[in-house]
Amino acid sequence: MHVGIISSTPLPPSEGIGSYVWNLATHLKQMGHKATIITRGSRHRTSLRLVDGVSIWSPTFLPLYPLHVHWHSLYLNKLVRQIEPLIDLFHLHTPLVPSLKTDRPQLVTVHTPMKSDIGSITERDFYSRLIKMQGTVSYQLEQDLFEKADKLTAVSNSVAHELNEYGIDPAEVNVLGNGVDTHIFKPAAKKQTSGRPYLFTAARLAPRKGLRDLIACAEIVCQQFPEHQFLIAGSGPREAELRAEIERRTLQKNVILLGYTGDKKRLVKLYQQADAYIHPAHYEGLPTVLLEAMACGIPAVTTAVSGSLDVIDDGVNGLLAPARQPETLANAVIRILSDSAFAAKLGKAGLATISERYAWNVVSQNYVNEYEQLLASA
Repeated sequence: MHVGIISSTPLPPSEGIGSYVWNLATHLKQMGHKATIITRGSRHRTSLRLVDGVSIWSPTFLPLYPLHVHWHSLYLNKLVRQIEPLIDLFHLHTPLVPSLKTDRPQLVTVHTPMKSDIGSITERDFYSRLIKMQGTVSYQLEQDLFEKADKLTAVSNSVAHELNEYGIDPAEVNVLGNGVDTHIFKPAAKKQTSGRPYLFTAARLAPRKGLRDLIACAEIVCQQFPEHQFLIAGSGPREAELRAEIERRTLQKNVILLGYTGDKKRLVKLYQQADAYIHPAHYEGLPTVLLEAMACGIPAVTTAVSGSLDVIDDGVNGLLAPARQPETLANAVIRILSDSAFAAKLGKAGLATISERYAWNVVSQNYVNEYEQLLASA
């Protein structure tokens, strides 16, 4: 089977959906199938490269917002016509991918519906307003994509139900989850004993990630645990604002912005040596970083939103806190830091959850089953 996987995110991956696409492609290859990835290129002509046995096409991409996806569609569909004889089916990953003009079956995986994503943004800064202004165009693109899909899947139950807003019956959407490479993300052989203890968060510094709430949470936690630090890995448009908020609360020694962590070994170590992972988002499809942290065997505290509700059984394999409530989030963190036996129990149960339901060997097999059913009915 040869699958054409289409995404709007760059490779090598620097965020969740890019990692999702890359891991799916490599696991399909390990299972004896072929995968060709098509993503956005640059202003230059369409290019092809081979990475670890996976072909990656980068059609011309012109960043002419808000019609950038429409323009990209012209170059993407030209490439699709060229490689279509080699492909058995196309697998598209939202958001912000155009629909295809092809006779091959199309499976669409919804990571975050734009109506839910944009609707969760309450900030009023320029960047947030720009995203909201683009909303109408994005919704129309998604509606067209969903209508042309032969099959829809979602990464979480909440995402499947959010498709109601597009006139789609959630019962017709298969939920296949997100995946973690458990050969890379795994518990540490030994916990470090030197250095300051810390809590860890990995997130793009952008709207809906709840990072201002995290800083407010840190102020409360550090009153009781002044030696603890909150380390935040990621980059994005909110960096200056977050640094100002850290300074305003005089937390420069307790809240550290690490920047983008491209070194996977360093990222794994940051997960492994943390006392807990904190995920304060206002909205997510199903956050890869939460699953990665749990795979490393550390206790997780996350806001009770969207896909996190699929993963976390409160008090069993992690802790849930309402979104936009820093005090409640802080109480959950303090509970973990105050009870090492409870924290260890959560970490162990979280690891079991990942191994059973979210390891990539499980998720990739789920997709192969979907592909085979789709091809059989074509």
